[in-house]
Amino acid sequence: MLRKQKLITAVATLAICVGAGVGLNKAASLISVQGDSATSTTQLSVPTKVDSDGSTAEASSVSGTNANAKVTYKTTDNNDTTATYKQQTKSSSSNAASDVSAATHGGQTITLTNGTKAEEQGVMGHILVNWKQGDWTVTAVTDTSTIAHSDPSTVASKVSKQLKSNNITNQSVDKGAVTVYDTAQDSQANEITWQNNKKVSSVSSQTSDTALQIAKSALKSDN
Repeated sequence: MLRKQKLITAVATLAICVGAGVGLNKAASLISVQGDSATSTTQLSVPTKVDSDGSTAEASSVSGTNANAKVTYKTTDNNDTTATYKQQTKSSSSNAASDVSAATHGGQTITLTNGTKAEEQGVMGHILVNWKQGDWTVTAVTDTSTIAHSDPSTVASKVSKQLKSNNITNQSVDKGAVTVYDTAQDSQANEITWQNNKKVSSVSSQTSDTALQIAKSALKSDN
C-alpha cells in the first residue's frame, strides 16, 4: 500500500514538472513572437540625449514595442519631464490620418521671406501663422507679450527655415502637422506629428528645438 502511495506521489510530481515545463515553453515562444519589443531608444531611432539652449534632456523611460512605443525625456538639471515621443500603429491608414491634425486657422494672408503664402490670425493672447509646406501643415505661434521683439511673420519665416534645415518638412509623409512656439512653454505644447500608412509618430516638448531634434532623428529612420 505504501509503495502504491509513493508511486502516485511520483506520478503527480512528474505531472507538475511537465506542466511547468510546458508553461515555460509557451512563455518563451510568446516572447519570441513578440520580437519587436522595444527596450532602448536605439530600436526606435530617437536620441537618448538632446541638448537645447543650454539645457539637456535625457530619455528616462522607454515602454511598449516598436509598433506602440513611448519614450519620456527629463531634464538633467531638475528632472522635470520635458518631452515625449510616441509611435503607434493603427488598424487602418484612415484611422492613422485622423490622429494628425492638419487644421488651418484662416486670417490675413501674408508672405514669408521664402515666398510662401501663409495666414495670420490672433487667438487668445497669441498670433498664429499657418501655412502648407510639402506634405505638412505648419503653425508658428507667437505670444502677444513678445511681439515687440518678435514679429509673427519673422518668427514664422525662421520656423520654416528651421524645419527645412532639420529635414522635417522636406521629408515625404502621408500627412504631417507641426505646431511650434517662439518661446519655451510650461507644457509640452510644441508638437510634431506625422503619418505613414498605419503608423503615427509624434513628438511633444516644452521647447521647439528639442522637438525638432527628436523628430529629425525619428523621421530619418522612416525614410
